[in-house]
Amino acid sequence: MYRDRFALRHHDLGGGCHAWLQPDGGWGLSNAGLVVGAGESLLIDTLFDVPLTRRMLTAFERLTAVSPISRLVNTHGNGDHWFGNQLLADVEIIASHGTDQDMRQVGPRELEALLKGRFAREIFGAFDFAGVEATYPTTLFDKTLTLDVGGVEVELIDVGPAHTAGDTIVHVPSARTVFTGDILFADSTPVMWHGPVRNWLKACDLLLALDVDTIVPGHGPVATKESVREQAAYLAFVHQEASTRFTRGMPHQEAAHDIDLGRYAALPERERLAVNVHAVYRELDPTTPALTGPALFGCMGELRSNDR
Repeated sequence: MYRDRFALRHHDLGGGCHAWLQPDGGWGLSNAGLVVGAGESLLIDTLFDVPLTRRMLTAFERLTAVSPISRLVNTHGNGDHWFGNQLLADVEIIASHGTDQDMRQVGPRELEALLKGRFAREIFGAFDFAGVEATYPTTLFDKTLTLDVGGVEVELIDVGPAHTAGDTIVHVPSARTVFTGDILFADSTPVMWHGPVRNWLKACDLLLALDVDTIVPGHGPVATKESVREQAAYLAFVHQEASTRFTRGMPHQEAAHDIDLGRYAALPERERLAVNVHAVYRELDPTTPALTGPALFGCMGELRSNDR
């Protein structure tokens, strides 16, 4: 029932807004956006490797030939939203402080090291990281930043930490459109690398309060506010279930295996529950040790294997 509603990569959303969608929206297959104004454009995120990003930029050329990309916003620090930055190294690259921190901690070389693990190779092995050169933001902001993109007002709002240490949503009021980065996963399981849950739920409330009709998620098809409500319900469910098992003294990985996802079991990437439960445990007890990237992916791989 999921991921059968989008196939085209370039979507003209109206009001100068465009989305680049990568079916099926799974691991590493992120979305990006373009806001076109008079004589200039703003790109929202690049993709997981250089070839994927180059293909997107080529598809946008009929728009950017008239309104060249003058600025790039990276919504957060996961590589599938910035590893293609080197193709726009000559433009202003904007990100929140939390996003810049994450980008500098986990870059292309760290991702390549992660591929030594079986699960990481399974989900990321098709991407080409060898040619990626880490290209970082040149402009950082706190909380909010308003841009004028060729006469189009664009609001950047950092709602993190939630999915990651910094999570920027990009609101275009005149188009009644918002690009959410990974604050929204449409038709798939969200993954909470950072938390806390309450911040992510606040971010969902903010999205619901915005006067928008069109929501471009970080992964999955163009969405409506119903997708935001569904994701918020999942996050609240996981927080409740994980908290119950934390109180019982159950180890986090055992808790992830013990939770019955019920109506959420059909969501793709349900193995992300392992990371989400650990994030809740760290929220409830800040002394809970952080897990390394290989350990987190190992937990997810074990959970996926048990599901088969």
